[in-house]
Amino acid sequence: MIRWIAVAVIVTLAGLVSGYVIDAPLASSAAGGWRETATFLDGGAAGLVAILGYKGAVAGPLVLGALLCLPVLALPLRSGLGHRGPVPLPAPVWRPEPLAASLGEEHRIGRPLAADAQVALSRPIVLVRKPRLRSRDWFGDPSWLGGLPRLGNARWPRDRDGTALPFAAQIDLAEIAGACPEAPLPPAGSLAFFLGTGAVVPVPAGNYDFTSPPEDFAHGFFPFWPVDPSAVDLPDDGRAAGPAGNEEAVAQAISAWLARRYPLREGPLAAAEPVERIWWHGAIQLADCYRLALHAASRLADRRMARTSDAREDLELLGADPAATALLLETAQRAFDREGARLKEHRTQQEALAEVSDAMDRFTEDRDPWLPLTSEEFAVLRDVLAHVERDCADLVRAYAPKDLPELATLTLRAMISGPPEALAHISDAELARINAGYRLAGRHQHGLFCPGGRAAQEDRHGDVLLLQLAHDDMMEWNWSETGLYQFRIKPADLERHRWDRASLRFETA
Repeated sequence: MIRWIAVAVIVTLAGLVSGYVIDAPLASSAAGGWRETATFLDGGAAGLVAILGYKGAVAGPLVLGALLCLPVLALPLRSGLGHRGPVPLPAPVWRPEPLAASLGEEHRIGRPLAADAQVALSRPIVLVRKPRLRSRDWFGDPSWLGGLPRLGNARWPRDRDGTALPFAAQIDLAEIAGACPEAPLPPAGSLAFFLGTGAVVPVPAGNYDFTSPPEDFAHGFFPFWPVDPSAVDLPDDGRAAGPAGNEEAVAQAISAWLARRYPLREGPLAAAEPVERIWWHGAIQLADCYRLALHAASRLADRRMARTSDAREDLELLGADPAATALLLETAQRAFDREGARLKEHRTQQEALAEVSDAMDRFTEDRDPWLPLTSEEFAVLRDVLAHVERDCADLVRAYAPKDLPELATLTLRAMISGPPEALAHISDAELARINAGYRLAGRHQHGLFCPGGRAAQEDRHGDVLLLQLAHDDMMEWNWSETGLYQFRIKPADLERHRWDRASLRFETA
């Protein structure tokens, strides 16, 4: 009985998600306290459509619901739903192509581990973002997050459909060995980590230039940020159990270790208010966001037209049916009126957004991103933001900053991690503030062999957590604050350096 209740819940939720995608956006017609919730849900629906397309966004939840029902129905009767194993989010668990094997034995990094290597005894290694200093080369560090990888002769990895994957981090193994000698990793070379469907690429030791992405690379780039690997000493109970044992003790040890060395984050970085200056970088980014929102609005307009046409056809058929009741006719008329009103409002906002997007493209054309706007240009930008909020906010809310503080914060993050000419525009006081209080991630930290997520706490397969990437606004990793991208590998594959057998999951903690 319990399993059938679970199946019913899954099917209902999947249907609700698909139904909302079909009817969205609803914020413009919502009233009272429901409008804020509808706005949030509209943003999620727009994001699904942007990723999967309209048909995929409608069918995706239904397909996912069906897939989730299969393991529930396959559970043994005696176990019911009482076991709480790891539940991956709706993202594929990947098995990349065997890149290491294809490169040949001479490209394997390091030597095989000893047969008695104790993977579970490695201390957690936290990756703390380094402070930004004006006096040193920001792009010469051996371990970093974001930016571009240094792959040497290795190929940029792709998923099974041939799509080039987004780069996330490259970790120098000599640095790891220096910070934590007992770490079960080779002592030389580096590992490059890619998101999407995921990949771990081994890179032999050597001096390499940054690798340019493939010509068909369709993703953006995360900010470049060097990191400092540091091993965390565990308490006796955590050390005895190892990272796979007393998760709570290990997590507390990491928090205490960090608190003694760094100010813990109180929230995301925010530009000081009132905002009195904006650089062209922010205006250029805003123009790009409006262009993206306009493209999405065009697709949504086609769907609105199709729904209005369907509602008109239903009304005409009922009008021609002698058996149709007055209630049915009234319901069909209301549906047609509702869809027509939505289409009219959408077209009005779309026309306004098209004018804004065209004006912003002309306004930002051939501008140096690291020059500040004049007072007159600043006033123009302020007026644009007010115009958008008044006339087409529903279409841009999920795509663009809504006000000057958000826009200034976006540029501030780009400056702190950008080229020297961008850094030069940050005041000494602002630079000191960021270096002092914003080097950590958020609720969870980036690191190797760190606890985190339900998989770490309840993993029945004994996988090793090779790398964890947490929510981090400074890296533009703006997924859920409790979300963790985790690269995992089985101990036997780790011992043999079979990086092609690593897996990537998105967990919540």
